[in-house]
Amino acid sequence: MSRSARWTLGSFAALFAAILALSERTAASKAPLVNYLVVGFCVLIAVACFGQSWRGAAIRAIGSMVFIATVVYVVYEQLKEPKKPYVGRSQPHWLNAIRALVQFGLPGLYVALRGEYPKWGTGAAVFRGGSESSDRETTHLSNTAEK
Repeated sequence: MSRSARWTLGSFAALFAAILALSERTAASKAPLVNYLVVGFCVLIAVACFGQSWRGAAIRAIGSMVFIATVVYVVYEQLKEPKKPYVGRSQPHWLNAIRALVQFGLPGLYVALRGEYPKWGTGAAVFRGGSESSDRETTHLSNTAEK
């Protein structure tokens, strides 16, 4: 991710964390723990964007939180109404929870374990610092140079 993208994302994540923390202090919600977990998540994003030395640990923590959140979503949907008929992707259902686990949770687990976003993950070109076409061109150019 480019430096300007990291600075923009980090600035907004820090601003969002500050606003959420302030709003919880001024007008308490019914679920303050969830609110502070979101604040912590935003702080981790800001740390990953700004802190060079803390980036690896913050990225792994973000991946862990994404994976845990999707696992909790799957368990919640299974316990809530396991025999509920499937209406579609716009409604909560255990099939949609499993889809979220595959699409977001497994890449989050990969990030937590390896410290980098997988090539096979959704939006990999953005997180890995290039596009798929430029990766193919680079591979092609390196293969041509070897000949």
